[in-house]
Amino acid sequence: MTYTVEELVIDDSFIAFCTRNNPHDIARWDDYLLKHPEALITIEESRRLVLGLKYMLQKKQNELSATDDSPEHALYIASGKTLRSINEHPWPIKWKRWTAVAACFLLLVTAGIYLLNQPRKAAGPLSAAIKPNTGSGQTTQSRPGEHKTIFLPDSTKVVLNAGSRLLVSPGFGKQDRNVSLTGEALFDVAHNKALPFIVHVAQYKIRAVGTRFNVKAYTNDRYSETSLLEGKIQILLPRGDNDIVYKTLQVNQKFVMPLRDSLTREAATKPEVVALTYHDAGQNIETAWVKDLLIFENQPLDEIKNILERRYNVAITIANDEVAHYRYTATFQQENIDEVLKALQLSYSFSYKRTVNQITIYK
Repeated sequence: MTYTVEELVIDDSFIAFCTRNNPHDIARWDDYLLKHPEALITIEESRRLVLGLKYMLQKKQNELSATDDSPEHALYIASGKTLRSINEHPWPIKWKRWTAVAACFLLLVTAGIYLLNQPRKAAGPLSAAIKPNTGSGQTTQSRPGEHKTIFLPDSTKVVLNAGSRLLVSPGFGKQDRNVSLTGEALFDVAHNKALPFIVHVAQYKIRAVGTRFNVKAYTNDRYSETSLLEGKIQILLPRGDNDIVYKTLQVNQKFVMPLRDSLTREAATKPEVVALTYHDAGQNIETAWVKDLLIFENQPLDEIKNILERRYNVAITIANDEVAHYRYTATFQQENIDEVLKALQLSYSFSYKRTVNQITIYK
């Protein structure tokens, strides 16, 4: 059984999963993702809406608690309850009231826009890689502006790009070597022919026995990409209850899967296999991020926007459709976000306004 966004945002167990309050619910939905990797996009959309509604409700509660003449505030003061009590006890009742309304499509869209436009907290240094050992059944996340290096129980090395999430199956290294990815990661897979390594992303899977490859699968990008650097990998596509081998990639090949449009749920073009793109003799563009390089090759600004948001922990809005389709070729490494934008302005002119972590680009 799969769920819609409307069903998820009013599900108590899914709400607990989003707020990380109950280990049982976290395990339940992690297991659901392993069984239904095609639901990654729906899960991420729903999670953002739940957290957005939670933020608005908490903000409303804080405003209420600050109003001395509020009847509800007076009731809690009279009963001797603290601010912590206000946040603990009324939450389920108020959440139910809000999520009943949230089931309406209009409020879902409004809440999603509200959350995406909130200023984000500053992340740690861009290259602040850490190296934890990740056990079976665990989830590892990297924040915007952060790379994270992890080692799986089989000694496979994974480098997560900014704003990524990796889920390791509970039976990893014993029954299987399955992981689910939202975001981008470079995999250096330990060899084990008897137990294939499988990466689940939205709409397809990658199977390897021991090799090195990069997977880019952000839910807000137009395409998902898998780039092979060493060895061989198989691209698996779902067909009924089974998977079929769609392509076997060779070194320096990239599989490109158009993601389904959020409204039509249909892909605009068919998946394809293309050659990796090299910036120079030793650096391909697909893995340049590992070396903190930003390399754009004839890319439209509305695609560059997503990359800049993840790298610099900012929210960017492009207010002009013509500007969104401007294409740029450029390379950056140590530049800050203002230096990057000013450099892009030199090729195709645009204006922008910045307020803390919110940037608006217009003609």
